Amino acid sequence: MRKPEIRLIDAASTRPIRGDVLRPGQPSHRLMYPGDDAETSLHLGCAAEGGHVVAVVSLYDECLPDGDEPAWRIRGMATHEGFRSLGYGRLLLRACLEHVMDTRPGIVWCNARTTAAGFYRSNEFEQRGPIFEIEDIGPHVIMTRSVKA
Repeated sequence: MRKPEIRLIDAASTRPIRGDVLRPGQPSHRLMYPGDDAETSLHLGCAAEGGHVVAVVSLYDECLPDGDEPAWRIRGMATHEGFRSLGYGRLLLRACLEHVMDTRPGIVWCNARTTAAGFYRSNEFEQRGPIFEIEDIGPHVIMTRSVKA
């Protein structure tokens, strides 16, 4: 069995998995996120055996909603159903954190579905604030982690 491979991909390549996993049945324009095409944005895919990308994540240079300090936002992390719990998300998250360390250490944050909050906690993120609802998607929490040089 071949080791999973992390690849740099473009924003458009994240959208099929975003649609299947995060926003099933929603219109295609909901799969395009603000900042997808910014020069500072990073999109990664994790390829499984056979070379097919089965998990994706995007990283944006974006302040926390309640702040103006530079920060990094993780968004659109998704793994196809048959490939969950195999460590692909952890590999993608680690690659994002390495990019932050190499580019501009600081705060990394995300709006995590409450069902994914445990994953982020197990990767040293902390919940910031109460649970809130994102329309048509469900309950979320803000999770943060400091990445220091």
